[in-house]
Amino acid sequence: MDTLFFRQPRLVLLALLVILSAGLSALVSIGRQEDPTITNIFATITTVFPGADPARVEALVTTKIETELRAIPEIAEVSSTSGTAISVISIELIETVPPETIEQLWAQVRDAVADAQRSFPQGVLEPDFDSDGAGGYAAIFALTMPDGFSPTRAAREAEALADALRRVTGTSLVALHGLAEEEVLITLDPDRVAALGLTADQVAAEIRAADAKVQAGRLRGDQTDLVLGITGEITSLDRLRAVVLRQDPAGRVTLLGDVAQITRGPRTPLSEAALHQGQPAILISAKLSEGLQVDRWMDGIRAAVATSPTHCPGACQSRPSSTRAATPSTVWPRWG
Repeated sequence: MDTLFFRQPRLVLLALLVILSAGLSALVSIGRQEDPTITNIFATITTVFPGADPARVEALVTTKIETELRAIPEIAEVSSTSGTAISVISIELIETVPPETIEQLWAQVRDAVADAQRSFPQGVLEPDFDSDGAGGYAAIFALTMPDGFSPTRAAREAEALADALRRVTGTSLVALHGLAEEEVLITLDPDRVAALGLTADQVAAEIRAADAKVQAGRLRGDQTDLVLGITGEITSLDRLRAVVLRQDPAGRVTLLGDVAQITRGPRTPLSEAALHQGQPAILISAKLSEGLQVDRWMDGIRAAVATSPTHCPGACQSRPSSTRAATPSTVWPRWG
C-alpha cells in the first residue's frame, strides 16, 4: 500500500483531480453572506385600532391575542402594551428551541393571531407580525426626488421598486425607510365657524362623536363580559365632509364640508426622514436569505432595479446607496 502511488502514478493524478474538483465545487457553492446568521427568538405583534381608547384596545385586541398565544408552550414570555389606538405585544421563545423549528413556531404564532383576529370588532386593522430579527441589509437603494415632487407619488414608486426586489430569488426581506405617512387635514373657515357659534374644540368634539369608535356600554353576565359598540365610523373624506355640525328647527343642516376644507396629504412633521448624500430620499433595503452567495444575488438585484418600470422618468432616480450592511445614507427620526 505504501508504494501503490509510486507504482501507479495515474492514481496520484486521479486523487489530485478529485481533491481539486471538490475544492473548486466548495468554493463555487459555499454561502457568502455579509453578516453571520443569528437565531431569532423574538417577535412583535402590532395592531392598530384607530380612535380606540387604551381600555378598549386592551379588552378587544390585546387580551384576545394574548389568550391565543399562551396556548403555545414554546413561548417563554408574552408582554404587552395597550395605548390609544395601538396594541404592541412582544414574544420571546424558549432559549432551548431548536433553530430548525423556529420558523414552524412563528407559523403557529401567525395562526394564533389569525384566530384572535376573527373576533376583533370592526375597524381594527390587520395585525403586523414582525419576526425578522437581527442582521444587516446586503443592498440599499435610495430613491431621490427633486424639490416639489409629490411625496405620495414617490412612495408609490418606492413600493414598485420594493416589489421588484422581492421577486429576486434569494431575497428574504425588503424594507422601506423615509416613506411619508398620509394624514387628513381639516382647515376651518373662521368666519363661518364663528357664525355657527362654534369653536375649533367644539368642531373636533362633533367629529369625534361622529367617528363611532368609542365604547357604548358593557354587558356582564355569569359567563360573559362583553364590550358594546356602535357602527358608523369615518372611513373616507366624503364621510368626513358629511359630519353634521348644526341643525336648525326648520331641518336645515350645516355640514363640516360647508365650513372647512378637507384634504389628504403627507403627514407633517415626518416620523422619520431619510437622506442620501444630503438629499431627501426613500431608502429601499433588501436582505439576503441564509446560506446564499451575496455576489450572485446582487447581480439579480441590479438587474431588477435596471428593469423596474418607473412612472416618473427623469424625476425620481434609484441609486445604489450601499451593497454592504453599513450604509452612508442616514435615517433620522423626527420628533414633535
